[in-house]
Amino acid sequence: MSFAARARRLCEDATITVFEKGPFVGYANCGIPYALGGLLDSDEALILQTPESITARYNVDVRLGNEVVNINREEKTVEFTTEDGDTQHTAYDKLVLAQGAEPKRPAIPGVEGDNVFTLQTIPDMEYIKCYLARHNSRSVAIIGGGFIGIEAAESFHASGVQVSIIEYMPHVFPPVDQDIAEPLHAEIKKHGVDLYLSARIKEIRHAHEPKSVSEIVLESGEKIKAYIILLVAGVRPRLDLAQQIGLDCNRFGVITNEHMQTTDPNIYAIGDLTCTTNLVIKNQQNLTLAGPANRQGRLVADHIFGKKVAYRGNVGPSVCQVFGLNVAIVGSSMRSLRAQGLTPEYITVHPPNHASYYPGSSPLTIKLAFFKPDGKILGAQTLGKEGVDKRIDFIATAMQAGMTVFDLEHLELAYAPPFGSVKDPVNMAGFVASNVLRGDTEIVHSEDLTPELLGYWQIVDVRSSDKFEHTGYVRGALLIPVEELREHLDLLDKNKKTLVYCQVGYRGYLAYRILKQNGFEHVVDLDGGFKEVNQGTHKALIA
Repeated sequence: MSFAARARRLCEDATITVFEKGPFVGYANCGIPYALGGLLDSDEALILQTPESITARYNVDVRLGNEVVNINREEKTVEFTTEDGDTQHTAYDKLVLAQGAEPKRPAIPGVEGDNVFTLQTIPDMEYIKCYLARHNSRSVAIIGGGFIGIEAAESFHASGVQVSIIEYMPHVFPPVDQDIAEPLHAEIKKHGVDLYLSARIKEIRHAHEPKSVSEIVLESGEKIKAYIILLVAGVRPRLDLAQQIGLDCNRFGVITNEHMQTTDPNIYAIGDLTCTTNLVIKNQQNLTLAGPANRQGRLVADHIFGKKVAYRGNVGPSVCQVFGLNVAIVGSSMRSLRAQGLTPEYITVHPPNHASYYPGSSPLTIKLAFFKPDGKILGAQTLGKEGVDKRIDFIATAMQAGMTVFDLEHLELAYAPPFGSVKDPVNMAGFVASNVLRGDTEIVHSEDLTPELLGYWQIVDVRSSDKFEHTGYVRGALLIPVEELREHLDLLDKNKKTLVYCQVGYRGYLAYRILKQNGFEHVVDLDGGFKEVNQGTHKALIA
């Protein structure tokens, strides 16, 4: 619809026809999980346009209930079936495919049960709500802990339904790394949602009596009971029609050029249907996000009507609310980068979202991945209660502009105590990353540490004694608060490899600089501080 609206603004004389198989057009599908449990005032809020309003405003012929079943590329005609079941044909000069993606349905015995639903369209949502009401369903099992699964879990929870999330991966919100996701697990469980990770489903057993509970059986032997099962285990591009007419496709979608033209220059493909390119590392991907899809529609209209435009590729910023926490990512996670054979560096910082003395301050986590030695930004992940989206947008903009971590040091960002700090968290991430690249500090990550390795190291905890005693400490650590370090250097062996750490990183950096300038050659600072060890999967390192 973004294409149709833009095309009409550019050309009043064009005939623009939209074929839609379903009963709605111009609706906010991203809001569907929130409407599911009543977080929105009404379901009607999702319907942004109707065929009548679109025709009145844009003079576009919208045909609901009409499915395109074939395309004759030589004759440039479209074959479609109407609501009455008739088959008709119409000619085109230019054709735009925008069929989106379809839910994946894993080959699980029992997955075709009457109470197993996908969630992508308004009718999907209506079926689920009707089933809930008709059967007085009191529990829901959600297969998939990604965007839709988490959003639906929160929505169901708000309506008083007992919720279980079953995720195949070791953590929810799979685009991010494990250490970023771990606090999300605690937040989900805190709200009474049952969480099953690294879960392999063996089968779904359905009772034959109406209004009976089904049972999801895991390979581990665990059984999860639920009246409704929501299957949101990912999507894949709808390629049947494109493949049927011989357009080039791969597993990521329809292949297009920079103008979104397919291998047939008169046919364009946009949105979730298409294979796109990561702007930074130039790999192919399928990016199922609303923003890029909308811009692609506008771009195609521009290209058809003679404007010099080209799609630049994606950096893919996305954000998700998980009860009281928010998580966001742009670019690639470290896990994804390593899977592609890349060996980037990363840093982790935990600054407050705004001036710490101003009421309501809360900690943020920023994990920033970049290349050595040039500092090219490859991705970032943010986590916190407030300010998460703001910081990921800053970094997304920097990535689109080709900036490096050195540029993040120099960003001028709006400041007042309720909104940020004199040194914004994004600046802080730039400072730390730049320090690493300039050699001002050498860091080690908690994921690289083992109890055996630490047994050979000299470990110095430079926090306060209160933190040391009440929050735990790294095994074998010697407590020397940073304010006292200069006076107790004689307690340390200059010839032994030394690990210093504080709670979140800054005091550890100070201690590193003190030791290095006092003749300690083999010193490393723990990236992200003790918080990275304590909130992640490395608790075996804690005494």
